[in-house]
Amino acid sequence: MMTNLDVGNLIVEEMTRLGVTQFVVSPGSRSTPLTVAIARHPKAKVTIHYDERGAAFFALGYARATGVPAVLVCTSGTAVANYFPAVIEASMDNIPMIVLTADRPPELIDVGANQAIFQHNIYGVYPRLALELAPAHPGSLASDILSLVDKLYDTSIGNRPGPVHLNCQFREPLLPETSNDHVNASFEEKWQEKNSRFTKQPIRVSILPQDKLKLVLGKMKQSRRSLIVVGRGVSSHHNHKIVELAEKLNLPVLADVQSPLRFTAHPHIINHFDLALLNEELQQLKPDFVLHLGGAFTSKRLLNYLNDMSIYYVSVKETPERIDPNHQVQIEFQTDITEFCKSIETVRHEHDEHWLNTWQALEKHTALSLNNIFDQQTKLSEPATSYHLSKFIPGNHGLMLANSMSIREMEMFGVVGHFGGAVFANRGSSGIDGLLATTAGYASGADTPVTLLIGDLACLHDLNSLDLIKKAKQPIILVVMNNDGGGIFNFLPVSNQTDVFEPFFGTPHGLTLEHAAAMFKLNYSKPTTMDEFLLTYKTATEQFESALIELITDRTANHQFHQHIFKSLREST
Repeated sequence: MMTNLDVGNLIVEEMTRLGVTQFVVSPGSRSTPLTVAIARHPKAKVTIHYDERGAAFFALGYARATGVPAVLVCTSGTAVANYFPAVIEASMDNIPMIVLTADRPPELIDVGANQAIFQHNIYGVYPRLALELAPAHPGSLASDILSLVDKLYDTSIGNRPGPVHLNCQFREPLLPETSNDHVNASFEEKWQEKNSRFTKQPIRVSILPQDKLKLVLGKMKQSRRSLIVVGRGVSSHHNHKIVELAEKLNLPVLADVQSPLRFTAHPHIINHFDLALLNEELQQLKPDFVLHLGGAFTSKRLLNYLNDMSIYYVSVKETPERIDPNHQVQIEFQTDITEFCKSIETVRHEHDEHWLNTWQALEKHTALSLNNIFDQQTKLSEPATSYHLSKFIPGNHGLMLANSMSIREMEMFGVVGHFGGAVFANRGSSGIDGLLATTAGYASGADTPVTLLIGDLACLHDLNSLDLIKKAKQPIILVVMNNDGGGIFNFLPVSNQTDVFEPFFGTPHGLTLEHAAAMFKLNYSKPTTMDEFLLTYKTATEQFESALIELITDRTANHQFHQHIFKSLREST
């Protein structure tokens, strides 16, 4: 008869044959068969984290870096529920993830048994596939389990990558009385001998519909002011072809901050487009054709600028989800982005020469204005931190941007032509949870140092994950903007409601992070000027150790400084 440990061994062995070797385990009893199988497998790379929420975001970060799912393993009960935020993020941003949750057998559900909850389909619509694995019984077949594992993996990395969930029911005894380090020899001898996956890998074909393409080419030919927008999730191997397309068609490119194109110096790339859109002349000069490549973008100013039903809007993605918050997409393609660019690069159209020139002039003016504002400034500020960080971050670092203000400020104020590394963020659901853990997972997967720019509330929200930072093999530099609360709310209309704003939205906490850094044995510093910060940051990157740099700023002053910058840019154009 197949034992629980046999089940665990089959699952783990097949995962490693599929190329999945990163396992993220949280301690628990009901998951013992899976944990023991992982612990004994020679190819399993294991990260242990006591907080399931942080563990799941670690797996998310690892997959962001590698494109290969990590396997999450937890016990039954609310441990399973703690994976939910990361499952949502993985689902909404097309990140592969394999979730293995241990469960009580059916006879212990809804009868008052300890640590037994309803785990079937607990993640709702978010997994690409959710399956139940019944308890081992005399009729259990290895072939059923192996084919099930292959199906989970293939779905997770499929045409819309994302999380998959296998809920594994185990009866006691959780382990056999005698030790069994290997898969039972009677299981699928041919599978054991060939040392490869049990089922054949499916073949996926991406087809570019010619009738739809012909329609788009006709619209582009009639266009006078076409625009290329690059959203998140566009692989960097497409960048050369995107730029080549812009050169051949003489078009401006607006690239989201998560794209390396945002930090690339090129005459057709409008790096500071978000601030350029403050210009009144440009607001009146709308595109008539938009080619949107990839997923959503961060800039709300750009979203509002493009909210015009007279624009012929084309969406091209390699995944099937809908990206259309303004409800204006006329036609969409799910296809290879490079192949699409090749298909339209020869189109002939009479474009407006003033169109590209206007964007280029505003880009040059905005970049020069930011240099004049920040290069002479010694006072710490949040905009200046993003400006200088983009200039001084080492080329071998990844850059993780937290949600709320961090990602927006880097998009607005990041400098062009200095940083050439990977930029990433959790923008699927744009939550502030799990950002430290995501950074640690990315550093592990990419095997590279990472700098994280994050606010105080987001850092406090994931404080447990400082343990993952402490254990990271690659250095992680945390730059924490501590403005004693939620700085983004100062930019919203609710800030005028002075009777409720501070306690309910500003949420001041009065905390600093020095003792938290000490608790997790992280290097800590709190520079008070911009020169001190730059020296501290440079030293931290050279020491090859993780560090926490805390910058104390003021929310109200930060809002006022932003308004000053915006006013200065408007008046100088």
